[in-house]
Amino acid sequence: MSQVDSIRVGVIGTGIMGGHHTRVASTLPGCQLVGIYDLDTARAAQVASQFDTATFPSIDALCDAADAVIVASPTRTHADIGALCLNAGCHVLLEKPIASTIAEGEKLLSISKQSDKLLMIGHAERFNPAVSVVLSLLPQEEVFDIALQRLSPTPPRDRSADIIFDLMIHDLDLALAFSGSSVTSVAAVGNRIRCEFIDHVTALLRFASGATATLTASAVSQERIRQGRLFTQSAQFRIDFASREVWIHRQGKSSIAKDDGQYYQVSQVEQILVPNREPLAIEQEHFIQSIRTGATPLTDAETGLAALRLAQAIQDCVNAQLVEQV
Repeated sequence: MSQVDSIRVGVIGTGIMGGHHTRVASTLPGCQLVGIYDLDTARAAQVASQFDTATFPSIDALCDAADAVIVASPTRTHADIGALCLNAGCHVLLEKPIASTIAEGEKLLSISKQSDKLLMIGHAERFNPAVSVVLSLLPQEEVFDIALQRLSPTPPRDRSADIIFDLMIHDLDLALAFSGSSVTSVAAVGNRIRCEFIDHVTALLRFASGATATLTASAVSQERIRQGRLFTQSAQFRIDFASREVWIHRQGKSSIAKDDGQYYQVSQVEQILVPNREPLAIEQEHFIQSIRTGATPLTDAETGLAALRLAQAIQDCVNAQLVEQV
C-alpha cells in the first residue's frame, strides 16, 4: 500500500460515539469511509444519509469492503465483534473499554497478535491536545499527586456498563499516563443512586513511584465537569479536558504585612496555548498512520488492558463495600 492510497474504513455501531466517528471519518484525509453497519437499520440509514455513505447488511460484508474498522458498539459486544473483525483481516479501532472482562481483553490481544492486525483502543482523551501538552511538560516535573474529576448529570451512554467502565475508564488511562508508573494499591467507594448500576465512585490509587491519584466519576452530578489537577514539587497543573485549556500555577511566596497583619500570597499563573483540534480526529489520524507505518499505536491493546484491570479492581472494591452496607 503506497502512502497516497486511502485506507478504506468502516464504522460498526451508529449510536452517539459511532455517529461522531462516522462524521470524522467522512472527512479525514487519507481515509475512505466505505460504509457503516448497525443492527438498528433505521438508525444506520439515517447516519449514512447524513454523511453520504453506504449501509452494509452485516459485519462480514463491511469487513470484506474495508481495510480497517472502527467499532463503537456497546461494551458487552466488544469481544465478539473485535475478534470477528480481526479474524476477517481488518485493523481495528475499538472504543473503550477494550472488553467487558479481563479474560475477553486478553483474548482480543492474543487474536490481534495471531492475525498480525493492529488493535487500537479508543481512549480518545489521550489524544486531547491539552493532555498531549501536559504530558510533554511532565518529564521536567515529578508528579506526586493526581486529582481527576469526570462528572455528569446524565446516566452512562452505554447502559450495559456502570460509571467505572463508561466514564472513569478515561481517567484511569490518564492517571497511568500522567504517573508513568504502575499501580500498587487500589481503594474505592461508590453507590447506586439512580439505577441498578454503580453511578457514583471515588477511587484512590497509589503508584510504585510513591505518587497517589484520587479519581471521582459520577452520573448524578448537577453539572458537567471534566477536570484534572497534577501536583509536582514546583507547580500545579490544572486541566479542563472539555474546553482543552491548561494552566500552570508556579510556587509562590507568602508573607504577613507588618502594617495591617493581613496574609498575602503571590504566585505565577501561566496559561498554555493548546491547539484547537478535536481529539477524535487526532485519534483517527493516529490509527490511520499506525496502519501505514506498522507502528504500535499509543493506545494499544496492552494499554487498554491496563485501564480495564484497574476498572475491574475498583468495581470489586465498590461491590464489596456495598455488600457490607446491606
